[in-house]
Amino acid sequence: MHRILSIFGLLSLALGSVGYCGELSAEAGASPFDRSLSPSQRLEALAERVRLAHESLETLEADFSQVKESGLLLEPDRASGQFSYSAPDKVRWEYLNPDPISLVIADSTMTTWYHDIGQVEQAAVGAQADRVLRYLGAGTSLDRLLEYFTVTLRVAPEEDEPLKLKLSPRFERVAKRIREMELWLDPDLFLPVRLRYVEGDGDVTEYRFANFRRNEGIEASRFELEWPEEVEVRLIRLNGRAGAP
Repeated sequence: MHRILSIFGLLSLALGSVGYCGELSAEAGASPFDRSLSPSQRLEALAERVRLAHESLETLEADFSQVKESGLLLEPDRASGQFSYSAPDKVRWEYLNPDPISLVIADSTMTTWYHDIGQVEQAAVGAQADRVLRYLGAGTSLDRLLEYFTVTLRVAPEEDEPLKLKLSPRFERVAKRIREMELWLDPDLFLPVRLRYVEGDGDVTEYRFANFRRNEGIEASRFELEWPEEVEVRLIRLNGRAGAP
């Protein structure tokens, strides 16, 4: 469970990492592709574009792939599935391959259904869920992010190529968890198409997102899980198991 929450924290950071900052005043209409701007001005312009994109976000779906590399693994661990979000407070990660897992955050509760082993785990994630959903909604402030990371923006020569952000931790306590993070944003939608991060122990995880379906509507049932009666349901505390309900 801690592992899952860590992943959600990182992805929420990625999805909101360049959100609007009230103390930054990007010039109206400024483009992050404008090479006459200074690096900081281009970053501010990008933050404004992301803010505008997030303000109009009602629903979002995408396909994702995940690759994890670790010294404990003989070969990279690969997975794929679908991601769904409905404003303001519903998220679903559906792992389809290789092991089917359904993970839903709704009403401050995280429900994880491991289909292959016939088990469901539920946990009240309160503050963690609120943080994830806040980032998915309006984004977070750039100045707050800069308190913990040095952010470098790389703009490719062609405007149809993703914009790349490199985040380096400013403090050792942060570096113990995340050594570095790289984020690629779609130049039209200003949504993350790729996320790569290196954990403190050297493990590397990369997500890629594709086939975005933005504001096309999602049925409410997408964020409800129904499992067979014989499936074991366990309540989980963040500090360990609490047993069956």
